[in-house]
Amino acid sequence: MSTVQEIESAIKRLDNSALGQLSNWFEDYLAEKWEHRFVADAQAGKLDQLGAAADRAFEQGKCRPL
Repeated sequence: MSTVQEIESAIKRLDNSALGQLSNWFEDYLAEKWEHRFVADAQAGKLDQLGAAADRAFEQGKCRPL
C-alpha cells in the first residue's frame, strides 16, 4: 500500500471532530505553501510581466474601481 493510500484510509477512519481539525490544519498548510511559492516567484521576477500588463491596462483606462 502506498503512503497516499495509507493516509486516505486513515482519514476515512477519523470522526467528525478530528476530520474538522485535519481540514483546518490542511487549509492552513496549503495557504502557507502557496504564500511561500508566491513570494519566491515574485522575488525571482516571475510576476513582473503580469505587473507590467496591469500597469499598461491602468494607464490605458481599462481598469474600473472595485
